[in-house]
Amino acid sequence: MKTSRVGRPKGENVDNANRRRKQLIDAAIQSIVEHGLSATTLATVAKASGLSQGTAVFYFKNKQTLLYEAFRSRLDDYRKTWTDTLSEVGPDPVDRIATLVFASMDSKLLTQQDMAFWNSFWPAASRQANLNEIYEQFDDERQAVLLSLCEDAKKHMEKTAWTPKTVAQTLETIVEGVWIRLYYSSSHMSAKDARIVAGTLLSTMFPGRAGDIMKMAKNPVNDN
Repeated sequence: MKTSRVGRPKGENVDNANRRRKQLIDAAIQSIVEHGLSATTLATVAKASGLSQGTAVFYFKNKQTLLYEAFRSRLDDYRKTWTDTLSEVGPDPVDRIATLVFASMDSKLLTQQDMAFWNSFWPAASRQANLNEIYEQFDDERQAVLLSLCEDAKKHMEKTAWTPKTVAQTLETIVEGVWIRLYYSSSHMSAKDARIVAGTLLSTMFPGRAGDIMKMAKNPVNDN
């Protein structure tokens, strides 16, 4: 399913149009968190944004287009988090792998609001082609980066049963599992706990770097 083209009312200032679109996208995210995906409508979004429903229609035409842009916005935010973090790390592949994993477990990304939003997104993405497409693009990009780093770090896996492919697949699985676990069982695991679990696993993959990895796990930039 294709979405309608996102535009702006004729003659409106571009900066103002961008502000209005962001206002509506933020309101859509708020509505999804509060009401769920199926109960979110242009009316609930308009109410949350403080704008009229007619204004929402001007910018997004229909609910499907607005939801698409809301999900794309959050994926872009998530991408920026891990790409910015990687840009601040040196060339060592093990450091970069650990940084990428721990960036996905940053407490800024693991709020209950974010978890509620993503819990609505994943089932919808499996049913709606346009949402699945943008998620697959994002996922393919991230997995390609991780696999490339694992290939570069292959020498650090010597004398272990790990391979670059199994390391990449396992790390992706644990990150996704942590997000689900924190949403459904937050009383049993915190973002801090999740980083320790991930750090312990990474230490079995790169035993010669266990000390550095656990130090990174225990000293995040942000914490709950």
